[in-house]
Amino acid sequence: MKKTMIAFASLFWMALAANVQAQAPEQPHIIIQAEGVEYTLPDQVTLSLTLENVSPHLSKARDNVERRSEQLLRAIRSFNLDDKDIEAGQVRIQPEYRWENNKREQIGTKVSRVMQFRIRDLNEYPDVLDAVFSAKVDSMAQVVFSHSQADALQQKSLASAVLNAKDKAERMARQLGQKVGKAFTIEEVGTGRPMPVARKEVMMMADSAPQPQADYQPGEIAFKSQVRIVFFLR
Repeated sequence: MKKTMIAFASLFWMALAANVQAQAPEQPHIIIQAEGVEYTLPDQVTLSLTLENVSPHLSKARDNVERRSEQLLRAIRSFNLDDKDIEAGQVRIQPEYRWENNKREQIGTKVSRVMQFRIRDLNEYPDVLDAVFSAKVDSMAQVVFSHSQADALQQKSLASAVLNAKDKAERMARQLGQKVGKAFTIEEVGTGRPMPVARKEVMMMADSAPQPQADYQPGEIAFKSQVRIVFFLR
């Protein structure tokens, strides 16, 4: 088994090296990898949350989740969110177990429902959080700050990555007394939309004590792109 894994790893790296070699020209060249980043303040946020209840009686668990779901949806709709910005998933039902004396025992049924809301006006964000906590949400899975012009910002970061790659190539070539010619190949090797931001004020359980309304400052978000370009040298 060990020999097989070693042989597989060797074949993988040989294939990778062959692929890199196939993408490089025979003429003098330089291979550059560069990144472009566009920073901006977010103008919208998406909340993903879960309501759940465990009970020996399925009907009780389901009634609990449905009651809190209705309360939360009423509160959320008071902010005049578009229907497309409200995603109320299906109710999920599954058995709940516990281990005791190395034996699995069913203690009831878990009913859960995942919901997602997009708030396009960040001024409403603190009030939406109050509504969420009032519904005794069990967990907040994600809080993702984003921008309504995300696609345009991503394209700007890509263009910036290309320019940065050319500038980097020219600076390196100049140290060798050479100049950069036309590009032989160009590929996008990585993109990164803003990652979900885990914020303390929303990572609390439903039975936590009420918190005073805070001044929420999400800070900047970054749109990133990476490129790899092979330039001819002359």
